[in-house]
Amino acid sequence: MSRTTIMADDALLDELRAIASEEGVSLGEVIRQGLEWRAKTRRRIPSFIGAVDSSKVAKPPSYAPGSDDALIMEYVRSKHDRIRADREADRLQDS
Repeated sequence: MSRTTIMADDALLDELRAIASEEGVSLGEVIRQGLEWRAKTRRRIPSFIGAVDSSKVAKPPSYAPGSDDALIMEYVRSKHDRIRADREADRLQDS
């Protein structure tokens, strides 16, 4: 295993720390899981790209229902909504 340094938005790091805390793993483990997922789901450009006029080919939706991308986005959105609701509840409780 190698060490590396990344630049990340504070809000993203807060989200990742929350995930790590909820799952009982380290921040590094959450980041490694994300990196592994990204490497496994990388979309390779097929060799035939450019062989046809793409304006005449129907394009699939970005997040087709039931696709991995759609499920991941649904999870991220629901987690974000829960965090926002928790923060709002904390804010109201402190008032």
